[in-house]
Amino acid sequence: MKFPRILVKAPNWIGDAVLATPLLAALRAHWPDAHLGVLARAKIRPVIERGPAVDEIVDEPEGSPLRFARLLREGTWDLAISCSSSLRVAVAFGAARIPVRIGFAGGGRHLFLTEPVPPPPRSTHQIEHYLLLGMAAGLDAPGVRDLVWQTRPEDDAEVDRFLRISAEGGDRFVAFAPGASYGPAKRWFPRRWAALGDRLALENGVRAVLVGGPEEQAASLGIAAIMARPPVNASGLLSLGGTAALLKRCRAFVSNDSGLMHVGVAVGVPTIGLFGSSNPHWTGPRGGRHEALWGNVSCSPCYRRACVRGRDYGCLDALTVDRVTAAVGTAVVEGKGWNV
Repeated sequence: MKFPRILVKAPNWIGDAVLATPLLAALRAHWPDAHLGVLARAKIRPVIERGPAVDEIVDEPEGSPLRFARLLREGTWDLAISCSSSLRVAVAFGAARIPVRIGFAGGGRHLFLTEPVPPPPRSTHQIEHYLLLGMAAGLDAPGVRDLVWQTRPEDDAEVDRFLRISAEGGDRFVAFAPGASYGPAKRWFPRRWAALGDRLALENGVRAVLVGGPEEQAASLGIAAIMARPPVNASGLLSLGGTAALLKRCRAFVSNDSGLMHVGVAVGVPTIGLFGSSNPHWTGPRGGRHEALWGNVSCSPCYRRACVRGRDYGCLDALTVDRVTAAVGTAVVEGKGWNV
């Protein structure tokens, strides 16, 4: 079946949006002549701009589903796929009378979708969740499931300017992303980040660079304050595109389970994902040079934002500095190496 105009509602989280790029690539390959649009919130636009080629990015409006539907009717879309669990989006798709409307069932969304898809279990990777939506429209199962991120020249220029004033010419970097907006149950302990950075500096001569958004600045400053070898602190100082370009220049990348972890995988830096309360089978980094380290204690994954009183973040405590250091060493040796 042909769909001249296809609209995909992007997920609302940066990492999830990166995990949806294989779906966009597969849709483009299957229907190369279709007009492919992506409906996205403002903070997701940089992800879509650097992902697979699309013809249009539609800014998601605020307000009622009916106002939302008026915008969608103007697009005369033939197929709409929602990667979001939002009921508001499903209602807007239905009110806009888009002929084929696909999304995950549950939460009342099935009432407004022509093809509600039962969500797979969390033992199935989220990339596969999104691809199932495309397959419901007739998409063939793609052989390639790589994440897509195309760095722009302005991203590299931004990093060049930052490093000229913030680093030394011979520095070789391992990046750390100590934040995770979901909550403390996803955040490794500050003293362990500091110990990891100091150990890598002492044993391998590399320098830690801390990355994250403005909301991670305070945490990054706290980690930097207790390190013997001062890191480069880029948290809150680079755009998302600039941060991705910086990651691309690093020997390795250690990250909590966060959006930046998926950006690191997409740009190709060997990425170590640290998992406590969440499930690496669902959202972990995939690929030969990437690894998920899971503090898989009896109560994990609990998917809580904060630990239950009395358990003291045992899942994160199981992620020792020795364990993470060893994983970084393996990733670097399989990647660029320490001395290149």
